[in-house]
This record gives sequence, structure tokens and C-alpha cells, in this order.
Amino acid sequence: MLKGKRIRLIPLEKKHIDLFLKWFNDPEITQYLTMYKPMTRDMEEKWFDALKHKEDAIHFSIQIIEELESDKIIGNCAIHNIECRNRACTCGITIGEKNYQNKGYGTEVMELLVEYCFYILNLNRIELSVYEFNSRAFKTYQKVGFVEEGRKRQARYRKGKYHDEIIMAILREDWEKKVKE
Repeated sequence: MLKGKRIRLIPLEKKHIDLFLKWFNDPEITQYLTMYKPMTRDMEEKWFDALKHKEDAIHFSIQIIEELESDKIIGNCAIHNIECRNRACTCGITIGEKNYQNKGYGTEVMELLVEYCFYILNLNRIELSVYEFNSRAFKTYQKVGFVEEGRKRQARYRKGKYHDEIIMAILREDWEKKVKE
């Protein structure tokens, strides 16, 4: 478990599948993700069961610490494609509970993930991608210290228009400079 000021990152549990189904079948949430097909309970359970065999990924549920809502799960996040040889990974986050969006929880989660990747997993590079229309996430990643490295032009089709996918990354040395400030 990783603990921040207002949230903690805990292991995924099968009992949270109903929440995941709610979020990942909501077009307001999935517009920012690569998924676009409706998610069934069977699909989500198979995905969950397959996680125990994935050596290159770590998944967390995002839990609120607040006293009154100590069991409240508001999203999930993951570290994917962990490459020990290159000391690199990708990561992603979803704040699925809409009333917890735009309140700084995403920034806190990303900071915990970055610290975990650099200081526990001993990685050197964390990469992610964000669609250009997701300005809230883009600003969050910049605030944490991620920098834009490139774009996949017109990589995402949404509401009759193509949008760029922005590739961002943070290096351990960037994070350490930021922490010292």
C-alpha cells in the first residue's frame, strides 16, 4: 500500500469489479482511454484473473483516506510494460468517480506512482500518453514533471474529428530536481 495525504494506492480486489464496470462502460470516462467496447462482467473477471500472471505490470485501486469514506474507491492506476533492462515503464490513471475529478487527486496519485517507480522499482524513465483534448490530464502530468516528447498525429477519432496523442515522459533526474525545489 502506498499512502499519500488524501489517498492511498491499494491492490486491486475482485470486489471492486462492479466499480470498474461502471466506469469502463461510461463514455464520459472511456473517451480518455484506449478502450471503446462495452465491458461485461465476464470480460472484466477474465482480465482480473489474468493479472496474477503479468510480471511486467502493477495495478492499484485509488482509495480515499478521509475518515468518513475510508473504503471509498475513486479510481485505479497501473504501471505497465516494466522493462528491467532499460529501467523504464509506462503508466496510466483513471479517476472514475466523477465527483472526485478535478480536485487534485490525480496529481497526488501520479506523484505516488512516480516515487514508487523511481525509488522502489529503481526505474529511470516513466512514459505515458494523453489525448490532446484531455487538457485536465495534460496539465496534471505537466504539474508532476512530465514533459511532452512527441505526438502521434491524428491518432484518436472522437466525435467526428481526429486528435493527436501526446507522448510524455519523466526521467528520474527530472523528478529529483523537482523534489529539491
